[in-house]
Amino acid sequence: MRCVKAILAAAMLGASLPVAALPEDSEQPIRIQADTARLDERRNVAVYTGDVIITQGSMRLTGREVTLTTDAEGAVKTVVSKGSPATFVQTPQPGETPVNGRGQTIEYHAADERVVMIDKAHLDQDGNTFQGDYVAYDIARQVVDAGRTGAAQGGSKQRIEMVIQPRRRSEPAANE
Repeated sequence: MRCVKAILAAAMLGASLPVAALPEDSEQPIRIQADTARLDERRNVAVYTGDVIITQGSMRLTGREVTLTTDAEGAVKTVVSKGSPATFVQTPQPGETPVNGRGQTIEYHAADERVVMIDKAHLDQDGNTFQGDYVAYDIARQVVDAGRTGAAQGGSKQRIEMVIQPRRRSEPAANE
């Protein structure tokens, strides 16, 4: 019965996870490795536990527990990974350095094509790093938003930290 539920949960994933990565990523099969899987068809929720690894093409998401929520048609709405830390890796475009993210919680919001790392959040690409309580990465636009979570803003003095590598003179700017 557990095997049947795992197969059904994998089928719930729909066509793909993050869309704006390597063009061939969405055409690749989704592979899930976990110790256990539980499917709630009425709520369209699948929960994977125990060193979970989800891969699709260049995308890799890991965590101690991953909860996947789909819409009525089976398309992914959200993926929430919890770990110590949970991790996210994806190659945005051919020839580009992969984006590496980590946090105690990672949320993927399919409709917005956005990955949010929460609590000890860190994002790295090409030596440029962003870290703080909260780091959000817009996959399609390749935009990073870093800050503090609402609870931390009340009294915490923790600040975000960014390291931006200098661009070589021969390299065109991203918007050129």
